[in-house]
Amino acid sequence: MSETTGIIPEKPSNTTPSLLLEDVFFAPLFQALQAPGITRGCATVDDASFAALAVLRVLENSKTGRDFIQIHGIPNIPGLTRSNYFDGLASPRRLQMFIAMERELQRQQLPTLRAHDDRLAHFGELDEMEIWAGDGHHIAHATHDARNEKGTYSPVNAIYKLDLRSGWMRFMDLVRPTARGLEHEITTLKRQDKQELRCGAAKGCSTIMIYDAAIIDFQYAYNLKQSKSVYILTAWKDNLAPMTAMPREVDRTNPANALIISDETIYFNNTPGVWRRITARCPDSEEIYITLINQMTISPGALNQCRRLRWNIEKAFDQQEQKLDERKAWTASETGKRIQAIAMSIVHNLLRLFEAKLKSEEGIQDTKVIKAWQKDLAKRTEKARAAGRHLPVKLYQALYRPTEVSLQFIRWLRVGLMRPTCYRQAIEQLRPLMLAYL
Repeated sequence: MSETTGIIPEKPSNTTPSLLLEDVFFAPLFQALQAPGITRGCATVDDASFAALAVLRVLENSKTGRDFIQIHGIPNIPGLTRSNYFDGLASPRRLQMFIAMERELQRQQLPTLRAHDDRLAHFGELDEMEIWAGDGHHIAHATHDARNEKGTYSPVNAIYKLDLRSGWMRFMDLVRPTARGLEHEITTLKRQDKQELRCGAAKGCSTIMIYDAAIIDFQYAYNLKQSKSVYILTAWKDNLAPMTAMPREVDRTNPANALIISDETIYFNNTPGVWRRITARCPDSEEIYITLINQMTISPGALNQCRRLRWNIEKAFDQQEQKLDERKAWTASETGKRIQAIAMSIVHNLLRLFEAKLKSEEGIQDTKVIKAWQKDLAKRTEKARAAGRHLPVKLYQALYRPTEVSLQFIRWLRVGLMRPTCYRQAIEQLRPLMLAYL
């Protein structure tokens, strides 16, 4: 990173170069930037340095842009000023660079991450399908944003999608502001290229997009299914009134269906297409979950678990807001807000890639978090047993992965990036931090 971006000053020539933590962490990003046509020359701050600055700003907990560039940028990047930093955030060309970089990073790294660990491999019937969750995430308005007609500030709502196999995140779009607030998310989704909503599904394969109930638009869902083999899975809304409901047979020999109460084929009046209503119980509480989907062949148990795993995108948002402290827009320009949203998804993915590397090459994983989950699973199992129900422990264990990195890990990473740190030395400092809390 140091020789490529200039974020950290170059090492003196009379020293023996050693691999730094920053070199390893940023390696996938700079590999993506090597693809032809993504970067262009710049007389002040080159594209690679600007991309690294955006990633660092997400990772660090600076409260303002001036705070960030004074501490992390200006001391290490010749030519960086407050003016050209904020001009860069408003640059349409820089935005196009970020869009291309994010796409190339996924092309290069997502197959590797899935090969390392596919959490949906347990369900063979989902093989060859793309299974993604989508949702919008609000952060506060920028300091210099204008008020709307109601005299209030509109938050910034960015829509993301998350690959449920690997935890990979992609920015989709910003919800547009209106005179009195923000447009509905379904309006934003309808603007998206339908091919992009296939999420990279191979020819002849299909995609399941899992969204909250805000996405229910029967005509839109029907068009996606017919034209692009994109199926919509969402939560049932209480005000839905099907015209017809016919029971479907549930295979009780399939362990995945253990929590399924019923599976029905349903039709709605004056709406196109056929749907399913899947009703499932929560094994350790009295809660009932009802799923609506227009995919008609996959087992209801597998679809119910996909619905349950949608919560992972909420945990990703929680990590952005609570642990990385990304709660406010960096700039008033729409371009800068898009750059920020892409940078947030890239940081999420770099953390996922780095976690996978630590586990496969160093045998390091967040043991304390895993133990806490196992303890909670044991409590849930006992609670279900006391209520006369069965919690599918093996299924839950097969699908579980830690969805957030710990603050202890983030602090370690921040220190290692702030001060040029030998990678091997940093790894040995990390090991005890992943076993127990300080």
